[in-house]
Amino acid sequence: MILGQWLKSLTTIDHIILIILYGCCVYLSKVSLETLIEMYDKKKQYNDFRIQLRITPIILLSLALLYSILVYKVLDAIFGIMP
Repeated sequence: MILGQWLKSLTTIDHIILIILYGCCVYLSKVSLETLIEMYDKKKQYNDFRIQLRITPIILLSLALLYSILVYKVLDAIFGIMP
């Protein structure tokens, strides 16, 4: 089954669950990136000449995709009923 057919076969509740799961993964990636930036700032002792890092959408969503794959694998291992 291709992705488009699979998405059309889902119910509204399934879509809502997927959006909530991905939203949680986006939040988790945001927290992770903010923590990494804070660790970098502490390491550089808040020097004025340190590289100013910021969170861009591509990095945020890429990390969220990795987290969602990880969450899917964990849920699949726990329940074993996921497609």
